[in-house]
Amino acid sequence: MAQEKQMTHEESLELIQSMINTARHKVADDGFHLILWGVLVIICSLLNYFFFQAGYGNWSGLPWLFMPVVGVPAGIIYERSFRRSAGIRTVVDTNIKYLWWSYGVALFLVLFYSGSIQVSPVPYILMITGMVTFASGLMLRFRPMMAGGVVFFILTLACLWVQPVDQLLLEALGVFLGYIIPGIILRRLSKSQADV
Repeated sequence: MAQEKQMTHEESLELIQSMINTARHKVADDGFHLILWGVLVIICSLLNYFFFQAGYGNWSGLPWLFMPVVGVPAGIIYERSFRRSAGIRTVVDTNIKYLWWSYGVALFLVLFYSGSIQVSPVPYILMITGMVTFASGLMLRFRPMMAGGVVFFILTLACLWVQPVDQLLLEALGVFLGYIIPGIILRRLSKSQADV
């Protein structure tokens, strides 16, 4: 009966780094999702802000209804068309997937709760978005995502000093710095790794 070979400390570290690199490469493909949802949130935040300023009040939040109508099908089409069907699924992949699913549930609860008590959801959205972005950056050892998470945390605090309608501008800024910029960097990394 063959005995399993014991891994050295260096081999263990190489395996862990390989798993992180594999997950980073997969998330680099998902840089598409950061960019997609980032663009949609920025558009909806700005439209909500401008509609409110134009005097549409209660109707100013309507752009948010179109976000899932565009984002969900686009994300599904991307996944089906461009995502590699075969490949190794690492523990890091699985953890990041569950983290973002948890974020989706938390986001729904924040929106529901904020709507029920009639307060702006923006500070809470920025806070949980900062958490998921920072944690993903930590797991991937990807500093631009970690920095994006910090930006979301800072803007959460900044919401204390601005009116609720102006928080929409902070949200757009946060998503640009915390999603779009890291998403673009991830896409470029993915393309450069694919070219190697």
